[in-house]
Order: sequence, then C-alpha cells, then structure tokens
Amino acid sequence: MATARPPEPVYYEPVRLPARRTLPRDAAQQWLITGWDYFRQHPVVSTTYGTVFALIGLAITWLGLAQPQFILTFWTGFLLVGPLLAIGLYRVAQLHDRGETISLATCWSSVRSRLGPTALFSLLLTLIMVAWIRFSTLIAAIYVGNITGTSSFINAMASPEGVGFLLVLVGVGGVFAAIMFALTAWSLPTILDGRTDLGTAVVTSVKATMEQPLPMLTWGAVVGGLTIVGMLTLFVGFAVIFPWLGYATWAAYKDLFGITENP
Repeated sequence: MATARPPEPVYYEPVRLPARRTLPRDAAQQWLITGWDYFRQHPVVSTTYGTVFALIGLAITWLGLAQPQFILTFWTGFLLVGPLLAIGLYRVAQLHDRGETISLATCWSSVRSRLGPTALFSLLLTLIMVAWIRFSTLIAAIYVGNITGTSSFINAMASPEGVGFLLVLVGVGGVFAAIMFALTAWSLPTILDGRTDLGTAVVTSVKATMEQPLPMLTWGAVVGGLTIVGMLTLFVGFAVIFPWLGYATWAAYKDLFGITENP
C-alpha cells in the first residue's frame, strides 16, 4: 500500500520595499523650489491642470450654496481624492526629467498605462471620501441641523452648537487627513514610476511617512497650509497651488527614494 507523501512546504518571500533616503530637516523648502521650477518651465500645461481643479472646486461650492453647512464637507471630500488628479502632473515632471515632449495627451496616457493600479487606488480613495462625507453630514445634522442661506449659516457657526460642529469637523478631519497623507503621499508616484504594485506602494508610503516624522510633518503642514489658502480663495488659488504642490510632490518622491534618473 502506497504511503501518502507529505505536502510540499510553502515558502513565502518577504515583501521588499523600495529603499528610502534620510531626509534633511529643510527638505520641504527644496521640494517647493523644485516644484516651482517645473511650473515655471511648463506654465501652459500646469495652469490648465490647475484651472480644471479650481473649476471643479468652484462648481462644488456653487452647488453647496443652498445648504452651506455642507460646503466644508464637500470641499474636504473633494480634496481627499485630489492626489489622484495629480498623477498627470507627476507625468509632466517625469517627462521633463527625461527630456521628452510634454502634452496633455501624453500626460494622461500614464493613467491608461497604469489603469489597473490606478483604478484600485481610485476605489480606495472613493471609499474613504464616501465615509468622510457620510460622517461629516451626520455631524452637521446633529449640531446645526438644516440651514438655508449664507446669513443663517454664519449665525449658526457663531452659536455654541456651530463652534462644536467646527471643532468636531476639524478634529476628525485631521485624523482623516493624516491617514490619507500616509496612504497617498508617495504611493501614486511609485505606481506611476512602475517600480512596484499597488499594495507594496501603499505600504511603502505609510512606512516612509512613519520612519521620518519630522520632515513628513513639515511637508504635511506645508500641504495643509497651501490647501487652506486655496480654500480661502474659493478654489481660485488652486489654479497655481495645485500644480505647484503636484510638482513638489514628485520632487519629494525622487528625493526620498534617491531617484536621480528615471528608467
């Protein structure tokens, strides 16, 4: 009678994350300088991207005027998926580094070439955005209820309930923003560069963010500060801020991962 063979052992290769460099404290300043250089050398493509982003924000603002308590919700929800729209800007910077021709068509071809990972990443961002909108809408209903008109909104925000609403919204929004920063800060540039798959890219982004908290917090504060400036201008300022931050993020990605020449 034949004896059963024991099952073959299964070996799992550990996931190898891309190597990261130690960043100087003033890294964010240099990233902004490099990002502005990209913008200055490609003003037409850059302002086109920025204007589209600003117009979407303006449309959201206009649609939310009927119930202004939800404008902050819609603004922040839209900004949560903003990194996905920046992939075309990463492509502009990448083509610039390679010395290749830059056009809107070639930039968005990067999305088609990475369609699978980009679609999955879009789904992840969409789920987080929906969760945030549902939560913030619930908080608005609990604290301030149904408000119509800008003057009523201003009066409601000046009340104790309105202050409580803003405090909860900012506090929880900060948590969402921190999570989104860790997930998205470096994952999309890594995916665009074709260096790894989606899962590894997200893990790499989170690990890189946690490894060097000081420069990452500085960069997060810069991104948050410029984002607030853009929101205070009712998104008009994003015509410049959005492409500038996109290019600076690409510069940060290259610096963090020690990329001196693209494949």
